[in-house]
Order: sequence, then structure tokens, then C-alpha cells
Amino acid sequence: MKIIHVITAFGIGGAEKLLKNIVNKQVKEHDVYLVYFKDKNDLVDELDKKIHIKQIPFSRHIVTNLKKFYEQVQPDIIHTHLGHADLLGIWSARKTKAALFCTMHNIYFKKNYLDFFFFKLYTFLFLNAAKNTHVISISKAVEKHVVKKLKVPKERSHVLKNAISPKEIEKKNKLKDTIRLLFVGRLEKQKSVETLLKAIAILKNKQLKKEFKLTIVGDGSLRKELKLLSKKLKINHLVTFKGEQKDVDAYYSISDIFILPSIFEGFGIVIIEAIRAKVAVIASNIEGPAELIDNGKNGLLFPVKNEKILANKIELLIINDAKREELIDNGYKTFTKHDHIDTSVKKLNNLYLNVYNQKNT
Repeated sequence: MKIIHVITAFGIGGAEKLLKNIVNKQVKEHDVYLVYFKDKNDLVDELDKKIHIKQIPFSRHIVTNLKKFYEQVQPDIIHTHLGHADLLGIWSARKTKAALFCTMHNIYFKKNYLDFFFFKLYTFLFLNAAKNTHVISISKAVEKHVVKKLKVPKERSHVLKNAISPKEIEKKNKLKDTIRLLFVGRLEKQKSVETLLKAIAILKNKQLKKEFKLTIVGDGSLRKELKLLSKKLKINHLVTFKGEQKDVDAYYSISDIFILPSIFEGFGIVIIEAIRAKVAVIASNIEGPAELIDNGKNGLLFPVKNEKILANKIELLIINDAKREELIDNGYKTFTKHDHIDTSVKKLNNLYLNVYNQKNT
């Protein structure tokens, strides 16, 4: 099959990493094209050389340029990822012969009034302009949103959870007497990093017998504000902001506990990245993470924005080595059974084939 994937940008993010893994597998059996809009392409160098890469920049001609590209390639499948790519990519493809797919990677984008506008556009697209589009959700929580809010019929709605490639990550904790805490993600409202910083301030005041340090990997509009909060809480000696990093595995390899304090999350691919790296996981008890974590068995969950309970959970894993190792062992077993990219891509390819065959019979 000829497959075109369209994504807004190809920088370092959960959706982008997932797509990188998918296309690198698909190109072994199919003719694969990757289209992106924004001039952000950090992951392009990690793509298989057989993948056809095309940047179509944002402009008033973008729909025309997308249509021309589709006509040139004549794909069997067009699959879009993330807001602008979904709306522009599917709108441009609505009159093609290709089977159309859209992956919904989250429940909200910024959780503000713009979401309402975007959701109206999605609903119009899925129910009117391109009503043969099949929507893939990365979790049951996202599918619930797709069916209820975006009004996508159940027969065109599918759940295919995120997955990553297996990878042996050697543990290299150089500070043997210090427990290393880690956050990886965008420094935006969704991730609620301020909750984590407040929890660290609580732990500092408890004067634990063990030393601990927090590393924050990622960038975003709140970076300056979060750094100021760190100083205000008098924890800046415990917290290091590393900015956006291409080699995130290097940070997983030296970490003991990974924390994701988001207020909403469609899935949380960083959770399975941490589990794969044999790092204990603590996450807020919300949509996607709650589908990945069996509380107390392969990770710990805490109520959203509750820094006191988060501090208690972190303290437990700092002082209780046995519990930390138990979560790590159980988490890794979960990863090897359910989160392997080969299984996910096989399911995706079968879905493509079924929909394509139905469309052309």
C-alpha cells in the first residue's frame, strides 16, 4: 500500500515519537510518505531512509499544495496526526480515493475556549465534509471523548493504544546515595509541573534521611515561571531544568522515579518510556495514565493537583527501596506484554486493509 502520514510538526513530542516508530516499521512492507508543516523536524534524522519526507509549510496555499501532493502520490491511505494536520490534511483529502484515518492523541489541546472552536471544526469534518474518516483513539478515555463530544459513529471509531520499541537502557546512577526524580514533557498548563515543585518543597521541609534531586526535561511557555516558582519555594538547589533534549533515554538511565503530574492526558507515552527504562512511575489519576497504571502494582497514582499526596507517594518510593523495585519489576512485565510496537503496527496495518477493502468493494 501507499501510505501518507500528515503531522503538524516532527519535533520531540509523544505523538511525533509514536509516528516515528510506526513509519519505521511500516516502510518494511509499504511505500510510506511523511508530510509535516512546521519547520520543526528534530526526529527526521531517526527515520528510515526509504521513507519519502515532504515539508509543506503553512501558507494560504497549503490546501492546494496538499491536494497536489495527494494527486501526485495517489495514496491508498491518508493518515493525519494532531490538530492542524487533522483539519487541513483531511479537508484536502476529502475528494481523494484514499481511505482516511485520523489519530486523536489527546482529549484537549490547551483546555480553553479554543478547544470548543476546534471541536466544532472536528465535528463538522467527521460528520459532513469527510464523513468516511476513521478515527483512531490512543486510549479508551480518548475514544469516549471522540464518540461523545465529536459525535463520531462507533463503527468509525477504533482504539489502538500507543506503543514503543523495546530497548535495553543501561542504568547509570552516578549519585548512588541520591534518589533521582525525573519529569519529561512540555512545560505547559496541561502538565501541572507546579504541583510537582510544590511536592518537592514539602519533601524538603520533611528533612528525609535520603538525598534526592529532581531533573525537569522539556521546554515550553511556562519555563521561566516555573524557574521563578522553584526559587520562591527555595528548592532551586534540588531542581535542574534541562530544556528540550533529543536523547531522553540518557535521563531515564540515571533516574529512579518518574513523575507525571498532568491535569489531563490522552495516554502518556512517557509513562511507558519510563517503565521500559526500569524507572518507578508516579502519575496523576486521570484518563490515559489510569489505563496504564494498576495503582500500587506497577506504579502509583495520586489525585490531580494534590501536592500533599504526591509528596507522600514520592517519599514512600524514596525511603522504601523494596517497594520501588517491586513497581519497576511489575511495570517492565506489563511493558513486554502489552506495549510492544510490533503488535501495534500489525493491528494498524490490518485496520488499514479492512477499511480500504470495504471502500473499494
